[in-house]
Amino acid sequence: MRSGAVRLGESLIFIGVFVLALQYIDWDTFTPIERTDLVIAGGVVLLICFVLALWSRSVLVDEIIHLIALIVGAVVLGLLVSSSEAATWVNIVAPVRAEKTLSFDGAFDPSAETLTVTLDLQNGSAIVRTWENETFQITITARTRGWNRWEAQRLMTTVSLEPQIASTGISFRAPRITFGRFSSLETDIQLLVPRRRVYELKLSSYNGAITVQEINAATADLSTTNGQITLNTLTAQRLTAHTMNGEITGELATTEATLSTTNGEIDLTMRAMTGRYQLSTVNGSIELDVPDDPQIGYAISAQSVTSRVRVQIPDFVFQRQERRHVEGETSNFQTAPTKITITASTTNGSIEIR
Repeated sequence: MRSGAVRLGESLIFIGVFVLALQYIDWDTFTPIERTDLVIAGGVVLLICFVLALWSRSVLVDEIIHLIALIVGAVVLGLLVSSSEAATWVNIVAPVRAEKTLSFDGAFDPSAETLTVTLDLQNGSAIVRTWENETFQITITARTRGWNRWEAQRLMTTVSLEPQIASTGISFRAPRITFGRFSSLETDIQLLVPRRRVYELKLSSYNGAITVQEINAATADLSTTNGQITLNTLTAQRLTAHTMNGEITGELATTEATLSTTNGEIDLTMRAMTGRYQLSTVNGSIELDVPDDPQIGYAISAQSVTSRVRVQIPDFVFQRQERRHVEGETSNFQTAPTKITITASTTNGSIEIR
């Protein structure tokens, strides 16, 4: 029988893991379906721990199983309450945050054919969109975290948050500074640029979402590790978008595109423009809405390892039609003035092109 001290220690472990899960895991980067998968996975692990505890005849193994169950249970509970107001009480015992917002504006060279935008973030989101003004405006919101207010303010003063501004572009690289244990820096960027210009985009983040809105780009290179990528009316000659944990959504038209994610779905609306699209995900579905226009021809190859593939396009001639693998093209593909080629693949998820 466990003593009172052991039970108290287990309770403290559970509370500690629960607080850490709320404070240091960015649950906002997970989509609802990913949250559901995590809860189910946590339940399966807890069930396995229960079964192993019934079969175990070793005190050491019993304690290890019990510890694993405590940690998994605390993390799952933290996930469930992270989006509710119940999580705000953690700030009482959590590190203190300091926040600062800086804004810079100016104008680009009117004669420049293309303008470059480079944003390299560690923890934070990037939003790049156009407006009607002929000037640009970049807003940087930085947040530091320390164990007290003095420490948080000190960390804020040690970092440089000024972007590099030139007549042909703008760039910002989040400071690479070791703040120490349990301290961190987050930087969110919002950049407004003139609408009737052409851009070369290179946006990256480790923990944060990337959003591009109403941009005409010669090239667009978008990457994040933990966060979704949103493309709102993006037109590009060449597009590369990659995320590890997050979905890729939006509306786009591009000559050549490679879009991939590991844990997340791809949900896109394509506009009428000749182009080649390579889409891939491991854990997630792919859904594409394409224009219903007789002037557009489609060539499609779509494959899923585990789920159904559907192509619902008028006059589509199947060269291969199986439940998990579809290949073919529309009857007008060779003569159509606009040709769209799509290659889509997923491991765990369905594919639907309509």
